Amino acid sequence: MAGKGIVWECECGNIEYGAYPPAECSECEAVDSFIKVPDDEIEEREAENVLAKRTAEEEN
Repeated sequence: MAGKGIVWECECGNIEYGAYPPAECSECEAVDSFIKVPDDEIEEREAENVLAKRTAEEEN
C-alpha cells in the first residue's frame, strides 16, 4: 500500500487508490459509491479483493 495513496472501496468491493475517491467505479459503474478504508483494515480488504478477482477469473 505504501506510496499508493488513500485506499477507497466501492460498494461492489472494487479497490482504488488516490488522494480522492473516484467519481465512478470502473468495475460496476456506480457513481459516488466509494468509502475510505480504515488503515487497520487495508490489508484484509486488499486480500479479499484479490481473492474475489481470482474466483471470477476461474469461473470464466
